[in-house]
Amino acid sequence: MKGFQFIVISCLAVIGWGCSGDARQSTRIPPLPTDDVTKRAQVGIEYLSTIIRRSPRSAVNYQKRAELYIVLRDFPSALEDINQALDISPSNGLYLLTRARVLRQLKRYDEALAAARRAEVLQQDTPELYVLLGDLTQQKRQYRQAKLYLAKALQMAPYDGEAYFYTGLLDARQGDTLSGIALMQRALELKPRLMLAYVELTTIHTRLHDYEQARQVNNQGLRYFPKESALYYTRGIFYHNQKKLDSALIFYRKAINFDSTNYLADFQAGTIYLKWISLPQAVKCFQKVIRYDPKYPQINFLLGTAYDRIGNLDGSIEQYTLATQADPADWRSRGRLYRAQQRKYYLETYGTLPPATPEIAAETEDEKDIPQKALDERVQIDILTPHLQLKTKTDTARNFKIKQ
Repeated sequence: MKGFQFIVISCLAVIGWGCSGDARQSTRIPPLPTDDVTKRAQVGIEYLSTIIRRSPRSAVNYQKRAELYIVLRDFPSALEDINQALDISPSNGLYLLTRARVLRQLKRYDEALAAARRAEVLQQDTPELYVLLGDLTQQKRQYRQAKLYLAKALQMAPYDGEAYFYTGLLDARQGDTLSGIALMQRALELKPRLMLAYVELTTIHTRLHDYEQARQVNNQGLRYFPKESALYYTRGIFYHNQKKLDSALIFYRKAINFDSTNYLADFQAGTIYLKWISLPQAVKCFQKVIRYDPKYPQINFLLGTAYDRIGNLDGSIEQYTLATQADPADWRSRGRLYRAQQRKYYLETYGTLPPATPEIAAETEDEKDIPQKALDERVQIDILTPHLQLKTKTDTARNFKIKQ
């Protein structure tokens, strides 16, 4: 919050400098509202946009407006502004750092790493830069380099919560889960509003089947971030692992509601709909995943399966074909592609679908062990036990001989 206040104050200083003629024109800049961070960022963007229109060659205004777009999580607009600032001042290390942060959020890791390393060359010597470099080198699996960057960040800022978090994340990725958990907990002690720590800790505890600890961490995160899609998604995974599919679906829907671009939640929701034979909903979810990530693992196979079961043979053939092209060793997609082509040929030749065969009936083998719809944990059901017990005597009238 202090960093944001600094940005807003700096923006007002720039605005006052750029509007020296406002006093002569009897214009008055209203004070920024103080009750809502989002509203303050929006008002700050409006002010800076006015100044930029009057002075379009001031790089600092673009950089400050990019920072406000980051607050609003409008990363494409932030990237456009910071690129404009770099066009005006290409050797500014601070601008390169901001560009690397934005590209990191857009998951363009190679470009982000290049911008961050260029900022390092230009002696942008700050803990924030080394933490970012530690994160980006982790993404590239350069773990030794990441360790060095994070150690340097902790040396410069021993109480930097993000440095502890990414160090813990690095340890967890390298197999030292206990050290990773401890460092992430330390990060939360130093920076309780570090949202990524809640997401990662929930994920780690869920994988370790420590469900009670995962629930506590997730609930704590949701108290700070009640509208954070990633926290609802990890809570959905929490229930999914326990085969409480209805509760998992509730949280996947909440994740999608708060962030419509969270296609990971759509994918998981689609798998549940497919298991429940809710095929139109499954198709809708899988189509959305393909729009955002056409190469997401198994997405073509699953969408082809959903199309196949609703009778859309053309759609299923197309998706099975894409699946086999992506992985020629995918025998399931190849087998279902062949059967779909045969069924289409039979339909075009005889005007009806062929009778069901054992192979087609076996297409549901993945759903053999599907649990029934699990009740939400808030629903309590008492199991009835009979009071009457039948007591029977042992029948000793028969003799048995065991032959050796």
